[in-house]
Amino acid sequence: MIFIIKVTTNKESRALEMISERAIKNKIKLLSIASPYGLRGYLIIEAKNRDDVEEAAI
Repeated sequence: MIFIIKVTTNKESRALEMISERAIKNKIKLLSIASPYGLRGYLIIEAKNRDDVEEAAI
């Protein structure tokens, strides 16, 4: 499943790093995280379920 997460505009790369670090530290199964050029204020996260995304992002 693909989820779109709202983050602070112009802080997408920092939010991506924080979510990645939290996922690694807590062994959360995220398949991919992307911050596409031109899509300001959002991250795209791929995971098998919503709970994993919420745990990593909050």
